[in-house]
Amino acid sequence: MISMRKQLFALLLCVGTLTILITALFVNATIHTEFKNYIEDNIQKTSGIIVRQLEEIYDNEGSWNETLEESLLTNTQIGKFSVAILNPDKELIWGKTKEELAQEIEDLEYPFFYLPQMMQFKDKIYTFQDIPIESEQYGLVGYARIGYFPSWLLSTSDIDFQAGINRSIIWSGLIALVCFASIGAYITRLFTKPIYAIARTSVDLAEGKYYTRYNKHSSIKEIENLRHSMNYLAQKLDEQDTLRRKLISDVSHEIRTPLHILQSNLEAMIDGIYPIDEDQMQVLYQEVVRFGSLLSNLDKLKNIEDSTTDLHKQELYMNSCIKEVYNVFKIVAKERHIHFKLDLKQTDHVTVYADYNALKQILMNLFSNAFKFTEEGSIRVYTTIEEKMVCMYIEDTGIGISKEDLPYIFERMYRGDKSREKYEGSGIGLTMVKKLITEHQGKVEVLSEEDKGTTMIIKLPLIHHTKSKTLKSLFPKE
Repeated sequence: MISMRKQLFALLLCVGTLTILITALFVNATIHTEFKNYIEDNIQKTSGIIVRQLEEIYDNEGSWNETLEESLLTNTQIGKFSVAILNPDKELIWGKTKEELAQEIEDLEYPFFYLPQMMQFKDKIYTFQDIPIESEQYGLVGYARIGYFPSWLLSTSDIDFQAGINRSIIWSGLIALVCFASIGAYITRLFTKPIYAIARTSVDLAEGKYYTRYNKHSSIKEIENLRHSMNYLAQKLDEQDTLRRKLISDVSHEIRTPLHILQSNLEAMIDGIYPIDEDQMQVLYQEVVRFGSLLSNLDKLKNIEDSTTDLHKQELYMNSCIKEVYNVFKIVAKERHIHFKLDLKQTDHVTVYADYNALKQILMNLFSNAFKFTEEGSIRVYTTIEEKMVCMYIEDTGIGISKEDLPYIFERMYRGDKSREKYEGSGIGLTMVKKLITEHQGKVEVLSEEDKGTTMIIKLPLIHHTKSKTLKSLFPKE
């Protein structure tokens, strides 16, 4: 298996190499084309000069004479061309043939490395063109046959220039390839180094080192998001591990107390210290009931986490459900002298799609908690409509929740230190509330300040405002 870094580097290098090759081929082809056009332009210019010189010679002499070659060589540079003069019937009068031109090229003393390039097309490519020679006095007097080897037309400067361009292309390609390799190495390191570090962090987490974090920031958004996600996972695992340890401690404490009492009383009875009478048996019975209650709570917790209960949802009046539970707790409020206020004006005739028993269980748990932790003061329940959600607020002036306990109140079997000894409870009520609300596509939030009170906020999806007679018969409006 090849590492991501090697694969990414190889990919970038291949793309760079391919780009360089394509660019080099394109530049080389462009230069070759331009050189070809350059040579053709020179041929046309030279051919025109030769023909004009021949026309002037004929005008001056009135015929082709023996001094023709000398006059032509004096006035033009025709050493690279074979020039022949034909009569109007294209019969050879005078001139140099292809073979003579080739022999002249072979006899020239050029550097060894230029000669093969000049001679490579000698026997394969020979080009000529017949251009009419028209005298001002005599009209058409013949044709000038101008022939040449294309490779011979390149001067040493031209060849040097072409070789220099080719060397520049090669060096540019090599430099560009080195740059691609360097950039590729940097990019692969930029991507893979944090990924490897995050991978090592995940391995540490898998080994139970929940304190591990990766704190080196990245300029790449996706990697930074991955880092945040990994650290958030580590934080949650650390918190869950803390909760697990605390749960074990709590369960051990709760189980140890009744067992210790049972053991002490039974030993005292066996030793004859305590009489085996109805009072002592009642004490043992209460501890057995307490122990059984704890085990029952553990069973409830398991049922909550593995719940597959089908909810029988229907359209219900939110206000009617709240009022039904409110009436149950009015007596408790009166007995404890707690001011209990209800305000449901904003949600009159509002319906939600919910399971009646589940909704009632949610309300019972929340109202019960409010009264449990409020010894004096007031409890206020009111509703609003916010962004297509029915919101219920339960405000109390109870003991509140500390900042340390607030993030964990919905965790299973969690009980804050302040309520552990003084207030009874299993620690699964809010866990059940959150699960049921989540199954109704709702939300539950909590705002609290220690010694000042708590506000529980329940949000359920709003269906619509209705005055259905069926719903009124089920929950008559008060």
